[in-house]
Amino acid sequence: MKLLASTWALWVLTLCSVQAAKDICNAKPKDIPLEPMCIYRSPDSETQPTEKPEKKPAGTNPRVWELSKANSRFALSFFKQLAKGKSNDENIFLSPISISTAFAMTKLGACNTTLEELMKVFQFDTIKEKTSDQVHFFFAKLNCRLYSKKHETTKLFSANRLFGDKSILFNESYQDISEMVYGAKLLPLDFKGKPEVSRMTINEWIANKTENQIKDTLPEGSIDSNTILVLVNTVYFKGQWKHRFDKENTMNSDFHVSETHKCQVTMMTQERNFQYATIYNDKVMILELPYNGADITMVLILPFEGTTLSEVVENMNLKKLEGWLQDMRETTVSVQLPRFRIEDNFSLKEQLMKMGLEHLFSPGNASLPGMVADGGHNLYISNAYHKAFLEVNEDGSKAAAATAVVTTVRSLSIYAKDFIADRPFLLLIRKSSINTLIFTGRVANPCGSS
Repeated sequence: MKLLASTWALWVLTLCSVQAAKDICNAKPKDIPLEPMCIYRSPDSETQPTEKPEKKPAGTNPRVWELSKANSRFALSFFKQLAKGKSNDENIFLSPISISTAFAMTKLGACNTTLEELMKVFQFDTIKEKTSDQVHFFFAKLNCRLYSKKHETTKLFSANRLFGDKSILFNESYQDISEMVYGAKLLPLDFKGKPEVSRMTINEWIANKTENQIKDTLPEGSIDSNTILVLVNTVYFKGQWKHRFDKENTMNSDFHVSETHKCQVTMMTQERNFQYATIYNDKVMILELPYNGADITMVLILPFEGTTLSEVVENMNLKKLEGWLQDMRETTVSVQLPRFRIEDNFSLKEQLMKMGLEHLFSPGNASLPGMVADGGHNLYISNAYHKAFLEVNEDGSKAAAATAVVTTVRSLSIYAKDFIADRPFLLLIRKSSINTLIFTGRVANPCGSS
């Protein structure tokens, strides 16, 4: 048999089933019966040298904080891996938390080397003193922090679902934990008899959960009569800038895709105080644009002129990124940012295998006995798919584009810093209070998207 796992995103989300979220957000570990078939503990977890305790956000469980950092490490590692296979003038956009969540659900049924590889590739083994089963509890707590309502104009949701073949008896414990922790109920479909209808049903569910922004995630042929299970995570975000760009303060401007290629974009402009830093050693400027509610922000990372974005990405890691973010200070900044819309979709299999997740995708080596009632020794993941979308305009993100009105821009203050995003830049959409990366992207070519 063939097992298909898939993940999706957008720059959007839906909440783990409301009742499940309400129960688990107030629960303690002893209240939640997490007993997957197999448990993994890193052999080094008991012998790691004691490090100086790191300051964590107030009111945050230390292990939830570590999970947030683990997800961010995976986000940067996966982004780098993905960028290697794309030309420098291609946009990239993805939701690393969506990918991590879908594979955490997969991990519930994994054993042996398959489980070990999942723990390592997704950095779950960096969570101290805890075994693999507890990662699910901390994921639930992290989701409670991420998707709590902060402002009426901000939507951040995550929805999970299991789609299983109706002829298969799935492991009861696997189903219970999936629903309890991730809000992922099992919906039976007829993969064997009607694989194409099943594919369309799943794609429709994803579209509904992402306000029709993510369509046709599962490509033709991705579901066949051997498929028994599809795991889905969707992420939807819609935010309004705390400080909107004035639609009258837009202008046509050149965007330099490369030294030899430029195009015209609609450049939005404003000048006010933002969190900002100039990092001379790494030749980048960092700017943070808050959404209403303040806890969700977009961080823009712009290389100095003469420094390529690929150089910045190659030398970036989580410790360095955290240092950049900590260096930001409130500064008067004259901002020029293109209006743009980017989409991305790709198979995860090739990238994750290069990162070390090999057994999961191997018919001969995968170990997923915890998913089905009969032990499922012949199951493996055939592929996984990710699709993401982002739109940025004067109002915020994911709103309809407006007609540009040509006017002006120049710094009103002689002391203002200029942040002119007229060349490729990185963006992060994060939960700033716990620095969880919800979306990551590279805007390399916004031409024609405004």
